[in-house]
Parts: sequence; structure tokens; C-alpha cells
Amino acid sequence: MHLAINASEIGRQRGGNETHLLGLLEGWAEAENRPQVSLITVTTGAARPWGADSPWPTINVGPYRRLPFLLWQQMLALRRLKPDWYLSTYFLPPVLPCRGAVLVHDVSFLAHPEYFSRAIALYMRILVGMAVRQAECVMVDSEFTRQEVRRFYPHVQKPIAVVQCGVGRQFAPIAPAGADREILAQHGVCTPYIFAIGNIHPRKNLGRLLEAYLILRQQGSPLSMVWTGLPRWGSAELLARARDAGVILTGFVPQAHLPAFYRQATVFVYPSLYEGFGLPVLESMACGAPVVCSNTTSLPEVAGAAALLVNPEDSREMAGAIGRLSNDLTLAEGLRRAGLERVKRFTWTNVAQRTLAALEEKTQMSDDPGDRPPSAL
Repeated sequence: MHLAINASEIGRQRGGNETHLLGLLEGWAEAENRPQVSLITVTTGAARPWGADSPWPTINVGPYRRLPFLLWQQMLALRRLKPDWYLSTYFLPPVLPCRGAVLVHDVSFLAHPEYFSRAIALYMRILVGMAVRQAECVMVDSEFTRQEVRRFYPHVQKPIAVVQCGVGRQFAPIAPAGADREILAQHGVCTPYIFAIGNIHPRKNLGRLLEAYLILRQQGSPLSMVWTGLPRWGSAELLARARDAGVILTGFVPQAHLPAFYRQATVFVYPSLYEGFGLPVLESMACGAPVVCSNTTSLPEVAGAAALLVNPEDSREMAGAIGRLSNDLTLAEGLRRAGLERVKRFTWTNVAQRTLAALEEKTQMSDDPGDRPPSAL
């Protein structure tokens, strides 16, 4: 199978979208049944994770421009590559010279359009809807997201494949002596601290986490708090309040530095209001951090019994859970061990194999329409 990948997210500091693509490529690089993979990229000005030379055949379509033009560029590149499948995150070119697969991480732009600017919510609604209808294979990260896609696209009569995310090997509980301290010092961070990661965005619910932190401070907690992520729309007021409260705002942190932040955290908190998966929960567990996360959307599916689950709309409940983990060493150690055990099932090798299996199954169904099972949607 010749598989082309929309790799335009790589190098653009796109958070989970970029992490997922890099994880897939890592998994396929190690797979015995490795497919032929080609990448369609854009010029970002940032260093590529693999350095100057890509191990994958690559077509660079030039600088990133507005989305409609990028989709046109991708279509032209696909005509040159002639792949069997094209896998893209959220969007597909309107005309494809091959089979198309779309990866939908979440549909928060439909469930909560108030979290986005009006223009972004509108173009996501239109273009993702077109891609889901057009794609021969739709993939999501969780059972929750599968149900959400069913809810918002009830007329799309096709199966939806659930392929959960993985955790890279760099996320581990042990590091060379002194390495974590050096990395944290580069970002102005000292222990002990509460750690949160994600773009500074209403969906991430950092305003209520800030309220929880202020409650802990009033109770005499010695913990500082660290937020890692890029500011997004509507974040200026929250960032000002966080600075006034002494929150350490690191901005974007390279992937290579994140394990140090997780490992040295007293508590990792993921208070998001809406997630299609919640990869940082697994990354923190893999690094041995005790976790507090929301009890909503996909997060219970990801965390299982290896985290304290809280109502993300209740700052006092959140503060209580953080306080328990920071003071009860037995509880923290129990969750740490449970997290390390849980993440063993989430590897990028498995993700890559399951992604490929979903495409191969769909290829066989398309080639043999008489053997096609009833729609799962």
C-alpha cells in the first residue's frame, strides 16, 4: 500500500495534531509490515523533528497559506504521487485522485462553538463536514468522539474506526541525573509545582484551575503552578490574572523538554471541558506523575482508574483533589503505579498498525462490495 500523509501540521507547533502525526510515523518506521509512506508538507521556518533530511519521500508545497489554497496544493501533489490512500487531519481536498481517509480528533467546534472565533467555527463546520462525507474511511481517537461524530453527522452512513493514541518512548519515569533540573531551569521553573499543559484556550478550562490554585494558596499550599502552551484567542485577560497570581507561563515547550516537566510535577492537572482523547493524561502517567483530570467527555475513557476524576466546573473539588495528592504520599504513589501500568497498552506501534489495518479493511470492502457488512453508523 502506498499511503500519502498530510504532514502540514508538523513543525507548526500544533500540539496534539502534530504529536499524532509524528507518533504514526514513529510507529510505521518500526513496523514489520511498513507501508510505503509519502509526506505532503509545507515550509514552516521551524526545524523538522527529523532534521534536514526526511526519512520519508516528501513533497513540499511551499509556505503555508490560506486553507483553500493549501487544499488545492495537496490535490496537485497527490496527482504527482499517485498513492492508494491519502490520510489527512480534519480536511480533505474537494477532489481526490485516490481513496481518502480523514482523522477527526474532536468536534468541539460543533459541540461548543463558543470556544472559537466565529470564523474558525464556521470554516471548521463546513470543511470537516465535507471531509467526513467525502472520506472512504473516518478515524477517531476515542469511543466518545465516535458517538459525537454520529450525533453531529447523522446522515453520514459509514463505519467509523476508533484508533486510540499512543505514547512515545521519550515519556518515561527516569531521566539522567540532573537532566530534568537543567531543562526546568531553562524555563524558569522550580519544584514543587502543579503542572498543566495545553493551549491557553477556553476549552482547556484554565480559569477554573486558576481559581483552584488560589484556594490552595489561601490554605497555605507551598506549590507553585506552571502552565505550558501557546496563547490562543480570548486568552489575554486570563493570562493577566495568571501572571498576577504568580503562575509560571512558559509558552510553547519543545517535545523533548516535556518529559522533564511531567516527571518533576507534584501533580499533573488536566481540567479540560471537552476532549476527543486527552493525550497529555497518558504522557504524564508514562512519566510517573500523579494525575487529576476532568470526569467528562473522553477523559474517563483514557484515564481509567489511574487518576482522580473531578467535575471540571467545580474549582473547590479540583482544589481538594490536588491537595489530597500533594499531601497523601500513599495515594500519590498508588496512582503513579496505576498510571505506569495503564500506559503500557498505548504505543505508537499499535496505533500505526491499527491505522493501517483500518485502511486495508476498507480497501477490501471497497473492492468486494458484495462482502460489505451493514453500516455501523
